[in-house]
Amino acid sequence: MSSEEGSVSHLLKQLGLQDFSSRFSGRGYDRVCDILYLENEDLTSLIQDEKLQSSYRAALQKDPELVKMWLHSLGLEQYFNQFQASGFTSLALCAKMSLQSLTDMGIDLPGHKRRLYREAQNLVRQGKVVAEGAWEEHEQLRGGRFGKFLCLTADIFHPKEDVKDFRSRRVKFMVDSGSDIVTLTDDIIEELHLPKIGWCEQEGADGIKQKKPFYSACLGIGEKKINVKVVRDPKVNTLGTPVMHEFCHRIDEKKHFWLTKDVA
Repeated sequence: MSSEEGSVSHLLKQLGLQDFSSRFSGRGYDRVCDILYLENEDLTSLIQDEKLQSSYRAALQKDPELVKMWLHSLGLEQYFNQFQASGFTSLALCAKMSLQSLTDMGIDLPGHKRRLYREAQNLVRQGKVVAEGAWEEHEQLRGGRFGKFLCLTADIFHPKEDVKDFRSRRVKFMVDSGSDIVTLTDDIIEELHLPKIGWCEQEGADGIKQKKPFYSACLGIGEKKINVKVVRDPKVNTLGTPVMHEFCHRIDEKKHFWLTKDVA
């Protein structure tokens, strides 16, 4: 790949945004790796039009040529054919790559493997972090073998803000990717006067099905508000997959980052 082909101006031309080349270079964004990791506020300072911003994000993640340019910016262009053969044909797919994926495609040099994995993880950051959870002990779940769970503190409130005696509550949730519901303890449901909207059949750990009421609530994670259905649980407050699906996620040994779906 020539220096021109690996340049920011060439990349912007590939995205149909060549008119912005001078603005990017004038602000010091003169390397491809710089503009792959732009935060939302930085992108807005460069491209004010929201539709063009969206086009930029989408094209950046889907154009297969950008995988070659990304590898070139890392000094690892020699692996391009292996990426293509293994199905990593876009930056969006590269962002989901694991160390095992790199091993499977035959990348054996530890330094190269670590560099690729680290930079692939950075691609996820193109979504804005709206909330941070962590591996924590949960006071409602003591005595487990592992002892720590992925937890997130978020706001829960009545679905109608104009209701009389409107209240909200800050709640520490356990993140339960094996569940398709949100659960709240009785005291929170009663305190917020959440409206009952129906019944559901729930299967317990013992395999016995129980008919339980479910309630309507609104959940606030960062600036995002999500209408959710809630089931009572006598012990623990949890967030299941319907809530998780609203975000992209990055999890490491300490933190759980909840990101906007800019990279979907």
